[in-house]
Amino acid sequence: MGKFTVLEAGLTRFDLDKIEVLGRPCRPRILVLTESSLNYRANSDFGLWRFLHGLTLAAGVTNKPVLTLAYRGVHSPASIAIEGDTYNIVNNFSFATASPAVTVANYDQIWLFGIDTGNALPDNQVQVVANFMNAGGGVFATGDHAALGNGLCGDLPRIRRMREWNDIPMGIEDDVSVAVQRIDTVVNPGVGGIFEFDDQSDNIPQRIYPNYKVSPSGSLWKAEIHPLLRLPGGTLVRTEGTGVDALFANDMDVLPDHPHESICRAPLASQLDDMYTRTSPDFAEFQPSVADGGVRQNAEIVAYAVSGGRAIYRVGYWKPPVRPRMFGVICAYDGRLAQAYAGQSQRPGRIVCDSTWHHFVNTNLDGTGSGRTGLGAWSGGTPGSGTFTPSTDLQKIFGYYRNIQAWLQPANRVWCRLLWDLVAVRFNPKLIEELLEIRRLTGWRDVVGLGREAAQLIGQERGPGFAEALVDDMLLLEEKNGGLADALRANLLHDTDIDTESLRHGVLGAMLAQLARELPAHDEEAAFKALSRGPEKLVKPLTAAAQSALQQGLEDQTRRTERTLAVLKERRLPPVKTPRGKE
Repeated sequence: MGKFTVLEAGLTRFDLDKIEVLGRPCRPRILVLTESSLNYRANSDFGLWRFLHGLTLAAGVTNKPVLTLAYRGVHSPASIAIEGDTYNIVNNFSFATASPAVTVANYDQIWLFGIDTGNALPDNQVQVVANFMNAGGGVFATGDHAALGNGLCGDLPRIRRMREWNDIPMGIEDDVSVAVQRIDTVVNPGVGGIFEFDDQSDNIPQRIYPNYKVSPSGSLWKAEIHPLLRLPGGTLVRTEGTGVDALFANDMDVLPDHPHESICRAPLASQLDDMYTRTSPDFAEFQPSVADGGVRQNAEIVAYAVSGGRAIYRVGYWKPPVRPRMFGVICAYDGRLAQAYAGQSQRPGRIVCDSTWHHFVNTNLDGTGSGRTGLGAWSGGTPGSGTFTPSTDLQKIFGYYRNIQAWLQPANRVWCRLLWDLVAVRFNPKLIEELLEIRRLTGWRDVVGLGREAAQLIGQERGPGFAEALVDDMLLLEEKNGGLADALRANLLHDTDIDTESLRHGVLGAMLAQLARELPAHDEEAAFKALSRGPEKLVKPLTAAAQSALQQGLEDQTRRTERTLAVLKERRLPPVKTPRGKE
């Protein structure tokens, strides 16, 4: 049986093993692919084991993914164990011949960790990845300095423009003017009091800086953080005022450091009109924005970091100091804001690029292979000796991994997450009594109040704003809601009289009320039977409830606006006369 959270406490009335089986089809289906000296071993400095543990089993995991671990070559050993879970590695992996096929019917996401400078993906494999991305599948991609990872990732659509895959130096070049351009984030001397290569494996991470979207909110300002960087307990939007400083405390602000990373970037305006030509047929690499069809949807820098390291020592030589600069450390592309490709049932998939896989490998997380303890503590004192306990900083980094997973989920899988969160809320002890009076919860204020309580419950576990974001995603699935859903997501209604928060909460509350009718609390056998029929049987009535609530909410807000205008017209003040000579 898997881990169940406080949010899911009410599900203990059922057989939890059976509930876990029912929920498994809704878990994110992720294909992880790596190559060469990168691997999945726990005892390897370039292993991805600690990252996988943070994604699947560490404290804070609420939506454990179903992983397929693949390798371009023959991985040794043939399988790995992460606590009680065993994963058989898919060797000699090819996108062209994979079984099951790499499509959105079989996978939700692809995570690519590239290290080879050659061994480029052939056109038939690029075609598969491009089709997956254009059909709505999510992709994560990273490499390291110079051309490390270029073979696997460096020529994939959109990804090739979101990160530098060739030219960031390592720092050992004969030409010093080139060497000083390396990206060095080891900004604190470690245990030796000097800057050393192995400081990347100590307990001091680098600081990163979220790229907040700051905009006016009436006479005040508000700042929005990207969902990739919001940690549990954090909020997406914070508005100027007393206590606003505390709202920034749960923002992602650290990553492992490394003496020679690469950089992420937003594609140049001149690149947005490019055609991608490695597939058949060619296609426009960046689709037009839904909000403004005259502009192509671009990627954005989510967070910046600072390259400011001094000379750093590597056994046998010193690397020169770097030229200080800020650089993009995380880049994201939100395909849900772009128009769908011809013949596709959903919009392009989301993409996340990271400046280096050193933010994910064992040596930077738990110190493996370095003699340092990493971002945590080993009960035996040295890496690999005893039990590893992650530091607060590493727990934040694990949260970043899980945020990537949540954000990359395809739009057509949104119902899975939303449905099971609503099921958990439906049986949660905090709302179970209120939902006994479901017959009276028909008015707009009733469902708004119910939705607000549901959002708070979900937010306590997933983070404030999580449920509201799911509502936006769900509304996008219905073509008739497209315009309104896009306006909500793009924050185009902030200067109108529309109360967007109430609109979202009303839709959420109406769906929860309908779910309570479908899953009676007094008849556990009937409720479990309804769940066993699969999510599709529940999604249809919940969709109808959402549509009805949306219409009800818009009508309510229209009436309020009309009443407001009538009052203003009735109470209109006489025009102010300008004193003579003051025109």
